[in-house]
Amino acid sequence: MRVHIAGFLKRPAVVAAISILILRGLTLSSRFLLSVLLARMLSPDEMGQYGLITAVLAFALLALGLEFYSHTLREMVPATPEKRTQIIADQITLSAITFLIIGVAASLAIFTGLFPSRLAPWFLLILATEHLSLEATRILIITSRPVRAYFVVFLRGGIWVYAIATLMFVVPSERTLEAVLIWWALGGALSIAFAAFSLSDLPWRNLKRYHPDWAMMLAGLRTARPFILTAAGALIISYVDRFIIDKFIGREALGIYTFYSTISIGLLSLGASASHQFLPKVIAGYASGRDAYRANLQSFFWSLFVITCGMTIVAGLTMWPMLALFGLSQYAASIWVFYSMLPGVLLRILADVPSYALYAARADGSLLLCNVGSAIISLLLNIVLIPILGIYGAAIASGVASGVLLLALTFLTVRKMREVHASPGATSLAGLPTDAEMLYP
Repeated sequence: MRVHIAGFLKRPAVVAAISILILRGLTLSSRFLLSVLLARMLSPDEMGQYGLITAVLAFALLALGLEFYSHTLREMVPATPEKRTQIIADQITLSAITFLIIGVAASLAIFTGLFPSRLAPWFLLILATEHLSLEATRILIITSRPVRAYFVVFLRGGIWVYAIATLMFVVPSERTLEAVLIWWALGGALSIAFAAFSLSDLPWRNLKRYHPDWAMMLAGLRTARPFILTAAGALIISYVDRFIIDKFIGREALGIYTFYSTISIGLLSLGASASHQFLPKVIAGYASGRDAYRANLQSFFWSLFVITCGMTIVAGLTMWPMLALFGLSQYAASIWVFYSMLPGVLLRILADVPSYALYAARADGSLLLCNVGSAIISLLLNIVLIPILGIYGAAIASGVASGVLLLALTFLTVRKMREVHASPGATSLAGLPTDAEMLYP
């Protein structure tokens, strides 16, 4: 028996799965550590400023990448190594153009006083490293190197948190927002270096006479249009409340809200990690016909429901002891904000089930309509509720928007189930659902 177990654990697929699980666990744990670290070392005002920076970063990443990967990954799967290098080069060219435009916009924001000049260089460096690292991760996954891909994710979003945590405890002078941003940029640069090494086996020398394929870029941007709007809708639900809180309530209240939002986003990322495991089964079920499609969705829903309920219950039970352990009394006074967030977290994660169902059915228009509609509801509710209820209004607005998103997606999925027939060609991807790695604490 032991021999069989040992042999099973030594299988490459099993080793890869365990490695990915460990790397994801370490990365997601770092987000929790980061929230506690910032709450302990920074003032609520600085925490609020950090919350605004991460919100702007998420939208800037969308503007920089333009969801172009939804086109390039589809083209990269059947491509030769030589063609893959050209696709990557075209994507880098497009990113350089968009980064230049964002740089000009950032300069204007600094000039008008909308963005602090002392943080702007680090923000732009983080934006560049995060984008390159994120795209490299996707390329490594699509080229069947998932362990290396998730090691890149760990370098980009995990290891620097452990390093800065140690440094802040040892060197009090490093307990600043600038130090956090510097180490964040260093983690991104390290992840890019590792990704470049991992992709060094591609025939890059063939790019000596490279000329940008502008026609491919335009075609890719046309493909990416619905995904840009869908991703923008998801980001609005996650981040628009921070700007409204800062406007109507103040930076200190935003800092308290950012602390709990950081943990909520960590839960969303953990739920998304579980959801991603079911995506191939949902796509295969749609291709096989109505019965397989329905069966896979039911399995997906109940599995995700159990996992998500477990996560939210554990988070709810451990939050108060954790605040007491670290002496975060100022945050403990508003703990019910976190409890108000948990229903929205549960609903938002469960929305992955109908979202992936529609994605597998290539119902891009339905996904777009639901995400944009729920984003508009989130925006309006935040504007109405935050001036009245403060940060509790933001939590309620997020929960209602997530509930509307789940109901709308479920309604359209039920309708889609009635139309499903076996479709062997349905397994070709049109893009990817909204990437949870674009959600930042």
